[in-house]
Amino acid sequence: MQKVDAACVQCGARDDEPLWSGREHEYEGTTDEAFRFVRCRPCGVVRLNPRPDVSELARIYPPDYYAYGLLSERPETSLGLADRMKKRMYQGRMVDQVSRLGKPARLRILDVGCADGRLLDWWRESAVGHRLQTHGIELDERAAQSARRRGHRVVTGRFEVDRELEHGAFDLIIASHVIEHVDDPSGFARHASELLAPGGVFVVATPNWDSLDARRLRGHWGGNHFPRHWTLYDERTLGALAREVGLEVERVEYQPNPIFWNWSCHSWLRARFPGRRWPDRAFPPVGIFRSTPYTFAVQTAFTLLDLALRRFTGRTASMAVELRKPVPRPRRLKS
Repeated sequence: MQKVDAACVQCGARDDEPLWSGREHEYEGTTDEAFRFVRCRPCGVVRLNPRPDVSELARIYPPDYYAYGLLSERPETSLGLADRMKKRMYQGRMVDQVSRLGKPARLRILDVGCADGRLLDWWRESAVGHRLQTHGIELDERAAQSARRRGHRVVTGRFEVDRELEHGAFDLIIASHVIEHVDDPSGFARHASELLAPGGVFVVATPNWDSLDARRLRGHWGGNHFPRHWTLYDERTLGALAREVGLEVERVEYQPNPIFWNWSCHSWLRARFPGRRWPDRAFPPVGIFRSTPYTFAVQTAFTLLDLALRRFTGRTASMAVELRKPVPRPRRLKS
């Protein structure tokens, strides 16, 4: 695999502290190489180094990558109980986010990494859906076509190098577990700031490496997602990134993420029982996204675990940070 030995994406330094290393364990046939996360001593940002070159994206995101087919043209009536509960949760968040925007008019929202349009569908069907114009950007053309068939305006490509989306046009931009995948997160956040209308909000959901499970599980932590997660933040370093691109931190919410726990268990068991297939059945890395009674039970148990951790530690391994673009103050005319 072609790899890049890159400096810190935040400050450009090369003064690093090794954290942990691990291997791909979710998809067969991508790579068996080991990868390492390091922490920049000057600014604290964590990055995969060396990381895959961007020319390897098609390799590390295989055609069956889970996010590309979350809907797979399924009718709404076929959603399982877990999906229906998740839908209600996401719709509730959308209603809250629209309320916090404080804008009464019709809103333009953008889902970065929209995949096949599942979240855009759910938001359009929410209690505030009649106020939303739904837009998306997606790297995979097949997934983007699926979203377009559902009536969303979707462009194809990498968000940080996009030139099609209109500057200053969006009231709400949501990047749910995307920024950790890109090679230039500063450019990614800066582009979001450029696309936002004054007073608009950029919601960044991303792994939080400063969590109990990340520090204890280290190379087996599910938030590593080797080798697809390239940059990891905590609340402090994400706040520094926001200030760098002219955005203000308005709200931080630590959220349950049962998928990370499932991937953690799978990684730990695969390492201790090499060649055995039962860890794939017990904690399926891709099958966990399928709606079955078993996956519902697993996700419910891990969600309760995360809620308990949040109560006792104040954090989980996943955070959603709302960043607002300031409204320019009117200039006072000189008398």
